[in-house]
Amino acid sequence: MKQRLLSVAVASLLAGFSTQALADGPTFYGDLNVSITDSDTGILVQGTGNKSGTVLENNSSNIGIKGTHDINTNLYVVYKAEVGVNGGDQSNGKEPFSSRNTYVGLGGNFGEVVFGRNDTAFKASEAGVDAFGNLNADIFAILPGQDRVGDSITYTLPKLGLFTGKATYLLEDDFYAEGADVDGNNFAVMGGFGDKGLKKAPYYIGFGYVDGISDLTSYRITGQLKLADLQLGLIYQDSELTSNSDVDGTGYIVSAKYPLGNFMLKGQFGYDDGGMGSFAKGLDTDGTVKEVTNYTLGLDYTLTKSAYVYGHVAYYDAAIDNAEDIDDTLVTVGMRYRF
Repeated sequence: MKQRLLSVAVASLLAGFSTQALADGPTFYGDLNVSITDSDTGILVQGTGNKSGTVLENNSSNIGIKGTHDINTNLYVVYKAEVGVNGGDQSNGKEPFSSRNTYVGLGGNFGEVVFGRNDTAFKASEAGVDAFGNLNADIFAILPGQDRVGDSITYTLPKLGLFTGKATYLLEDDFYAEGADVDGNNFAVMGGFGDKGLKKAPYYIGFGYVDGISDLTSYRITGQLKLADLQLGLIYQDSELTSNSDVDGTGYIVSAKYPLGNFMLKGQFGYDDGGMGSFAKGLDTDGTVKEVTNYTLGLDYTLTKSAYVYGHVAYYDAAIDNAEDIDDTLVTVGMRYRF
C-alpha cells in the first residue's frame, strides 16, 4: 500500500510541472537503460533477482527533478529528487520506484551543502575511469565503496579552476539501527585536479578516502589521461573492514576508450585480492575468495545526442581457497536514452 501511494505521489509530482514551470524552475530529466544479458551465474545481473541464463536487465534507469532557486545574489537553494524506475521487470510490478539521490540544501560562494540521500564523496572519487558504469561490468563488481547513503550531509567546494572537492558525513544516530555497534568516523572525502570529462584539460588526478561508511576504511588514487583520441584511466585502491582490519585487500582498475566515428571502443581490466567487491560477496562458496580478476571489452554506437546502443562481454574469475574456483561470462547488448 505504501509503495502504491509512493508511485501515485511521484507520478502526480512529475505531471504537475507544466512546460512553463519546467522552463522557469526545476529541470525534469530521465535516464532509461535496459539490456539483454546472458550470464552463467547471475551474480552481477541487475533488477532480476540475480537470475542466471538470458534476462532483461534494468541498468539504474531513473527519473527526477533538480534545480536551484535564488534567495539573493549570494545564496541559493539547491535540490534534487530522483527515483529509480523499476517497472519494466515483472517482479517489480507493484514496486515500480526505488530511492536514489534526494536532497535539499544551500549554495553560494562557500560551495554547496545538502542534506539527504546522495552518492558518497568516496564514490565520486572514481571520476571518469569506469568505462562500464551502471552496467554489470561496473567497477563495484571489483572494488568496495561505491555507496549511495541516506541520512547524510554532503559538502561540495565552490569552483576553484580545475580543483574539485567533496565531503560526506553520516548522521550515525539516524543512519544506523538503535543500539548498533558503530565503528569508524562515518565520513568520506575526495579531491581532484583536472577534468574528469577530459575536455577542459587532457588529464585528471584525484584521491578519495572513506572511514566507516558501510564498514569500510579505504583510500584510492585516480588518474586519467587523454593522448590524442585515446582516453586512459586508472584507479588504485587499498581497503579494509573498519570493524576487522584483518579483512583487507588491494585492487585496481585500468580502462581505455577510443572513438571511431559513431563508435566508441572500450576495454577494462579489474583486479582485487580482498574479496570485497560485489562479485566476490555474491558467490555461493564454502571457501575463502582470495582474488577476483575481470576483463571487459565493449562497443557503443551513438544514434543521437541522447541515445546510443551498446554491447560488451565481461569475464570474471574468482580464485578461492579450500573450494573450487568460480568464473562467469556475461554477454550484454542494450540501449540507453537520456532526456
